[in-house]
Amino acid sequence: MWNATLWTLIACASLCTAGSILVPPYQCRMWRVDSDELRRRRLMVAVLKKNTRTPEGDPAVEGPPSPDAHLVG
Repeated sequence: MWNATLWTLIACASLCTAGSILVPPYQCRMWRVDSDELRRRRLMVAVLKKNTRTPEGDPAVEGPPSPDAHLVG
């Protein structure tokens, strides 16, 4: 009985080790829906940046908003 349990444990450990080496981790895979959603978000941000203008009429400057941005206008 002990011998069969030991061999089963060794076989399972070997399969798990081989599986962890051959199969990429979950974080590396991006599902199709996730990649489509990311593409849509990037497109939306690009369109918003293109169409946004400052009060002076210049195209928006990329970068973080200034702390006084809410005071303008």
